[in-house]
Amino acid sequence: MDSSLYWYVLFIILLLGYLIIQFTVKDKKRYFIYFLCGIVLGFYFDIVSFTQGYYTYPGFYRITLLGLPITMTLAEGFSVVICLYIIDFIRKHIEKSSAKN
Repeated sequence: MDSSLYWYVLFIILLLGYLIIQFTVKDKKRYFIYFLCGIVLGFYFDIVSFTQGYYTYPGFYRITLLGLPITMTLAEGFSVVICLYIIDFIRKHIEKSSAKN
């Protein structure tokens, strides 16, 4: 399988994870803000590393902003939301189990 196909499959999985979370949570605005923060912070750290030559991206990324792939930046936002949702999910279950004891 081509490496670009791997990337796009991973991107779709992260997108679907984000969309599922947005449909299941009550506080959609909070998770959208997490998404925006993930985009901003991801872009900032990537642009600093990219401009200093720490890494480059292969040519299969179609749409870029200042040399950074937009799909990479979006995926970072999706990942932040997914991680924070998992942390929140675990925290709530721990609180429920400790309240029973």
